[in-house]
Amino acid sequence: MGVTEQTVEEFLSAVAAATPTPGGGSVAALAGALSVALSRMVAGLARGKTGYEAVQDDLARIEERAVPIQERLRLLVDEDSASYHLVVSAMRMPKTTEEEKAARVEAMQAAYREATKVPLETVERGFEALELAKEAAEKGNRSAFTDCGVAVLLAEAAIRGASLNVRVNLASIRDESFRSSVEEKVDDLLARAQSLGHDAMAIIEQRL
Repeated sequence: MGVTEQTVEEFLSAVAAATPTPGGGSVAALAGALSVALSRMVAGLARGKTGYEAVQDDLARIEERAVPIQERLRLLVDEDSASYHLVVSAMRMPKTTEEEKAARVEAMQAAYREATKVPLETVERGFEALELAKEAAEKGNRSAFTDCGVAVLLAEAAIRGASLNVRVNLASIRDESFRSSVEEKVDDLLARAQSLGHDAMAIIEQRL
């Protein structure tokens, strides 16, 4: 059962269960989706309100940009679990003959690539969530600045959490070019996220 078919209680029980999925990757994606939802709320609370006339177009663009990002992160919750099961299925392939061994290795490498790409996208979409949180902090309803603070922290959790899954799966991939490319991308996103998150939280801290 996917996250969209579960109640909050059911999803929490699934995470708490003694099963590998849903695990940290799914939770990271959900944190990102929740971040976007909070930023949408903060921006929405300023739309059409006195004192925010100069930023109405910006607030509308936040909503327009946020909707597909939130939806993609929601889907990544289930995709992360599915990618884990691909790896498990590949590992369980027969390995008696040389042909079977070769097929198993090929399937495992393909599965590890997928298990890397899914959390990598969570990192990427999480960074976009962080951008939205900062913009919502700047232009959204000023009375909801603490909600924006939570949006920032959730986006950072999505980014950093998913990056751990990227790195652990990269360790099993033999393609050095692929590994180097992904490592470079993740390092860049983490560095940019650290700076962006600091700036976003500075806006919020000033209002406390």
